[in-house]
Amino acid sequence: MKKLFNFITIIALVGLTLSSCSRIDFGDINRDETVPVNADIDALMRGAMSNFATNGGRVYYSNASLYAQYQSQTTYTQEQRYVQYQGSWYSYYIRQLNGLKVIANTTEDVRGATDNMRAIAELMSVFIYKRITDTFGDVPYYDALQTVDDLTPSYTPQRDIYKDLISRAKAARDLLNPDAFTPDAATDIYYGGDIYKWGKFANSLIMALSIQLSNTDLAGEAEAAFNEALNNSYGVIEENADNMVFVPDVAGGLDNPISRSRAADFNVTKELTDALKGNPGPWGAGMEDPKNVTSNHTYDQRVEAYTSSGGDGLPFGYTSYTYTADSMNDTYDSPSSPFTLFSAAYTWLNRAEGALIYNSGEDKEEMLTEGIKRSYEAAGLDTAAGEAYAAARVADANDPAVAPGEWAQVIGEEKWFALFPDGYAAWAEQRRTGWPALQPAPHAVNGGVIPHRMLYPDNSKNVNPEGWAQGVQGLSPAEDLNTSKIWWEQ
Repeated sequence: MKKLFNFITIIALVGLTLSSCSRIDFGDINRDETVPVNADIDALMRGAMSNFATNGGRVYYSNASLYAQYQSQTTYTQEQRYVQYQGSWYSYYIRQLNGLKVIANTTEDVRGATDNMRAIAELMSVFIYKRITDTFGDVPYYDALQTVDDLTPSYTPQRDIYKDLISRAKAARDLLNPDAFTPDAATDIYYGGDIYKWGKFANSLIMALSIQLSNTDLAGEAEAAFNEALNNSYGVIEENADNMVFVPDVAGGLDNPISRSRAADFNVTKELTDALKGNPGPWGAGMEDPKNVTSNHTYDQRVEAYTSSGGDGLPFGYTSYTYTADSMNDTYDSPSSPFTLFSAAYTWLNRAEGALIYNSGEDKEEMLTEGIKRSYEAAGLDTAAGEAYAAARVADANDPAVAPGEWAQVIGEEKWFALFPDGYAAWAEQRRTGWPALQPAPHAVNGGVIPHRMLYPDNSKNVNPEGWAQGVQGLSPAEDLNTSKIWWEQ
């Protein structure tokens, strides 16, 4: 059996730096003879998954939700007015990727070969790295998580990161083995060790990675990866039963991530509720009369599921307010509310876009319709109502007078509706496609630009100035600001 780190040593060291990518033998230094020599890979997996799912607050949830204009701030409005705000990647690297790397390097334990554990750890790492690079741009990647004393890893260009993430996701998928040892539900808190579901997730993730490259010089490679994943024998996520969902354990201290933000400080945006209702409507005294940020002109029942009472949200991006509005429905933001990390609706809508731009051979009308139906179902609504709404949206996509961007516009808008309340995925999609046609905050403090990224963490510049400078050079313009574009936007 492969020799591993002393588990206590790992926990003590991971907080110091982005470390422990490769297996390192520390010998008998500081060994506590009362604890096991081998790392508990089950605990590492459970810890990484739970930490990723429960990351809340500004830098790990709220800001992305604000930039995607899912929520408005009611009192403390700095972030929705785009103050230059440093992000954080501490939890991603230290509390998640470190442990996942240990698992990925563990070829066997007392139960035998650990191929499925390794594959799941790699798929989770790919998923996490996508969020990191989509948030910041070029980030520590190849040189990150290497040794415990390296505080100055180089930053890898986002283009190279994306290419490698697709390769890693394919390799991890192909390592999965339904007939081998699998983790139980106490370890794999997302899929309970169901390897077939992990295979579907892997293919769906590859498709999402590939779609994100549609406007880059890698579009040809991305198209091939998209279609290979679409036709892989594991299939893709098609039903909500296969969604990647985090179910909180409130008694165990694992709450829904949205619930960690003070509910009184946020409302659903009027941009979202108006778009779902298909009617921009007047905003009231002192507020600019908006245009609907989507092409939708059909009432969408999801407004009733997403909001507290099916009413109007709060106009986005002002310094202060004098009236109240609908908040998020508590089925999404209470401590015990399940949180969807990856969905069937998103995958169907990616397939709709793949039919449009990647020559997948599928029917974009069918894909769009199925995506909307799965979104309705996930929201607890009647899929027949979703199908009727989808028919209206198909008509919109075929009418340039209604949707000047035609199919690309309607698919992008429907992704925005279906991804709620996952601000990170929605923000990444909106930056790539330009849909929906969100308008900058009226009281923006950054010159009136919807943020393209979060600023690198403060300590990245202070501790690793050379690496930080490498990352900044990958931005356009080359400044560590939220108005600079990352590679796949340029």
